[in-house]
Amino acid sequence: MHLLSGWLTPTRSLGMAAYLFAAISCGIAWVRSGGTLRRLAALLAALEAGLFLDMAFNGRWQLHELLRNKAIAESLYTQRVLPQVAALGLLVAAAAAGIGLALFLLRGRTGAFVAVCGAILSSSCWCAEVISLHACDALFHVTIEGVMLVSLVWMAGALMTGLGILWEARAFHATSRTGVRCAGTPASSLTDS
Repeated sequence: MHLLSGWLTPTRSLGMAAYLFAAISCGIAWVRSGGTLRRLAALLAALEAGLFLDMAFNGRWQLHELLRNKAIAESLYTQRVLPQVAALGLLVAAAAAGIGLALFLLRGRTGAFVAVCGAILSSSCWCAEVISLHACDALFHVTIEGVMLVSLVWMAGALMTGLGILWEARAFHATSRTGVRCAGTPASSLTDS
């Protein structure tokens, strides 16, 4: 039990719960929708499931340790700050470009746009944690009531993705049901003869 309590910290349990919620929400949207929304929901479900597994097994920190050990072996670790800042700059530019592209491609589909922005936020946070610039880590690891601040970013991204895709699936479902009702002419009744 002690091993489990050390592994399942409040921060990790919040992250796992948030990403599990998002993965399940995307799965529900995948089942209830069709067309491009179905593909988007499947893609987001895979991403959120991956983030859930990463949270459970600390994959981002294992990758960070691998990169750190490689830099130490190559005698580059002391020169890491400038490449980390450059990588974070590229990450911000890629996130901004992704949001801009999503805004263009998903115009009029607010739920899908919110879901994609949540996925971009989650992915960007994951990358920032792998890059692990000390200034970012210091901010991410501020603890409030036993929970790290980074968990709020995880929850925000996961909630945006989960609720956004459910919102879009509901709109898709309502539109498809309205289209079925409006299509064709009403059945004739016996009294209209």
